[in-house]
Amino acid sequence: MAVPGGSLTTTSSISNLVQAAYDQYVRMALRSIPVMRSLADVKPVQQAMPGSSVVFSIYSDLAQATSTLTESSDVSSIALGNPSQVTVTLAEYGSAVSTTKKLNLTSFNDVDSALADIIAYNAADSIDNVVGQVLCAGTNVIYGNGPSGTTPTSSATVLPVDTITTADIRNAVVTLRTNKALPRIGELYAAYLHPRQSADLRAESGTGGFQELTKYVERTPFTAGAVGVLEGAFVVETPRVLNGLGLSAGIATTVAITNVALTSNVATITTASAHGLGVGQVVAVAAVTATTVNSTAATITAVTSTTFTYAKTASNVTSAADTGTVTFTNNYRAIIAGREALAEAQAADISTIIGPEIDALRRFRTIGWYYFGGFNRLREAALVRIESAATNG
Repeated sequence: MAVPGGSLTTTSSISNLVQAAYDQYVRMALRSIPVMRSLADVKPVQQAMPGSSVVFSIYSDLAQATSTLTESSDVSSIALGNPSQVTVTLAEYGSAVSTTKKLNLTSFNDVDSALADIIAYNAADSIDNVVGQVLCAGTNVIYGNGPSGTTPTSSATVLPVDTITTADIRNAVVTLRTNKALPRIGELYAAYLHPRQSADLRAESGTGGFQELTKYVERTPFTAGAVGVLEGAFVVETPRVLNGLGLSAGIATTVAITNVALTSNVATITTASAHGLGVGQVVAVAAVTATTVNSTAATITAVTSTTFTYAKTASNVTSAADTGTVTFTNNYRAIIAGREALAEAQAADISTIIGPEIDALRRFRTIGWYYFGGFNRLREAALVRIESAATNG
């Protein structure tokens, strides 16, 4: 059929009547389940009084008495050891959002209803990160050294050079059992891994892979997110495992180079500010001159506060440059824990706070959350951290 003659009425002709349509249902952002706080299984039992901190005490056992007794002599008394103590310092945490009456009267979505959900998640999300930071400051650490990695030195400042392996999980569990740490569920310890670490474990060939939970135990209630059992630990995959190096304040993943000095195939890099790196860390360097320090996997051999040094072959170290960048590899910090690894003390648990409407026309509404408490590692012997890079990211 032919197009009618004359002027057609199109969407542009009456554009005021052609508008975008909105779905009034507004979805929440993607979220991960807070899981770290569940490791805080120790709370005060007989707290003497309110205070700014809570001290937990732990008795020490007597030394083994392996000598035989003499029939005609009494034993000599020995003194009890002084109990060790761990202090949990309480601190205030919280956040709030204020909205206007005009916003609520003109928005096509009920902002107040959504805000209550957002505030509740922000509280759990924030405190879970606080817990993660405390857990990752533990003294027992294993550094990933996968099949293609460079073996780290024995220095206490060694940082990860490669991916996590089943052997790392095995060694962590062995460490916990050697330390007499109590398992969390049955004979299993908890292993909180980043999904990228878990992917590297799944990609391993040979024996020692994941076992389904239902094959290992019958109807045992496991922690949310548990995906399997590996080397004596139930594995929880969670993106809440911290990722990032323990760098100095103000240092990002990529930082500027102020100087590159070359001596006998050794490159010494000077960064714009203190970097916080350690011996064994893998870095990638890009300088202004393409032939300067051509490196995609250089392992640091020495550090000062603002410099680090590594050796390369002659073909990769050919000239010097004044500026450039250095990029640090990712550093996923898995947590392997037994019981009583983490203690929590609180004066006020997380609560939602509705602010008063105190303005003259009652147009401003505030909703927030508040927590007054703290966390600390109670038994270092019940906690091991595994730091590693990842194959894909």
